[in-house]
Amino acid sequence: MHCFYFCKMIERKNEFRNTIALFDIDGTLRQARDPWMLLHKEFATEKEGIKYYEDWVQRKISYQEMSELDTQCWKGISKSNMLAPLQKNPIRKGAKELICWLSKKQIRCYGISTGISLFNDVTAKELGLQEVISNDIIFENDICTGKIKINVEEGGKATILKHIKEYCKADRIISFGDGPADIDLFAHSQLSFAVFPKTERIAAAADYCINSEPINSIIPIIDRFLIEK
Repeated sequence: MHCFYFCKMIERKNEFRNTIALFDIDGTLRQARDPWMLLHKEFATEKEGIKYYEDWVQRKISYQEMSELDTQCWKGISKSNMLAPLQKNPIRKGAKELICWLSKKQIRCYGISTGISLFNDVTAKELGLQEVISNDIIFENDICTGKIKINVEEGGKATILKHIKEYCKADRIISFGDGPADIDLFAHSQLSFAVFPKTERIAAAADYCINSEPINSIIPIIDRFLIEK
């Protein structure tokens, strides 16, 4: 009896290796929703940033063009100075504990973000994420060149999810997000959480909503999902 129970526990633990957790970063693991505007505010280019965003919303320019125009605003600024605004975007309470708990279950944790890898690499290291796929501002000798490599466009997260799922040979996805771009993540997940969702539409797209911190308060829900599935 005891041996059978122990064997089943080992089997269950190994099953979790087929589950991965995917996180949006800004607004989900960090409080501020828009890292681009953090930089614009820091370097007094907010007016330009708002204009580029509005032009993109009105489809006057592409996402690539908007991102390039944003980045050109910061040409010549050092990487250390560009990292400074990250301190104004606190990590949500319970985020580190949540990722630690998932990792102990052998659930690999990844980030998918339309934000900036300059910030997200720091977040990944601090919280214990395996990797964050996001957009790369190009630096030479730690100085911003005004160029950027877009890896995740708005609306492109489902494609990244597919690649990660195939790479990890995962059968189940648990996802966390707060914005319209995360609705696709929710649709391709077996369990989804809208974290301080921006709109009712985003909230409705997820299985559960998190509207208060610490966000690791939802661990019992995930634990139940892992056991039941």
